[in-house]
Amino acid sequence: MIKKKSKSLLDSVESLIGHSATVEGTVKTDKTVRIDGKINGNIIAGGVIVGEKAEITGEIDTKVIVIAGLIKGNINASETIEILPQAKVFGDIKTNILTIAEGAHFYGNSSMTIKETTVD
Repeated sequence: MIKKKSKSLLDSVESLIGHSATVEGTVKTDKTVRIDGKINGNIIAGGVIVGEKAEITGEIDTKVIVIAGLIKGNINASETIEILPQAKVFGDIKTNILTIAEGAHFYGNSSMTIKETTVD
């Protein structure tokens, strides 16, 4: 089940890397990108959706990421990481909110960021 915040991410996809595409190098956008193909390189984006058949080898820096495919590399998501049941993630992750569904595979270390609050 995809969370509400992740649902709004799905509705705002601006770029698509299709299942038959292979990208070598850095993908950079301040919007949301959906990846269904293969990427060998880093991703810097406002949001990332990793499809079931997607394979990514590289670092990912984003606000929100929903993962259904394979990632080999570290992930830094300032807001949310959601790892769906069929996903496989090999690498360290850092985020504010982490959801790992039953059946998902995660091999690495996780660290949680803490949003600073002010006291009046």
